[in-house]
Amino acid sequence: MGTVKPDELARLWRQEQLTTEMALGHITQHLVTFHNTLEAQRQLLQASLEQQRQLILALQSTLPDQATASTARKPKQ
Repeated sequence: MGTVKPDELARLWRQEQLTTEMALGHITQHLVTFHNTLEAQRQLLQASLEQQRQLILALQSTLPDQATASTARKPKQ
């Protein structure tokens, strides 16, 4: 069963060219597609956030060491 685009689906419904069952089938297909797309995007976002957390942790562990090292190198005035 092919899926009709939402605008076309609405037009056919307004013109009473779709049965309730046909409309429900198309809407269900769109819902599944939207759900799958949203879930894939959520997983990508979660992975990106985890990468950012790891980078922040790496920076936090590195930056204090660099600040201490640069302070030790500065001559006292």
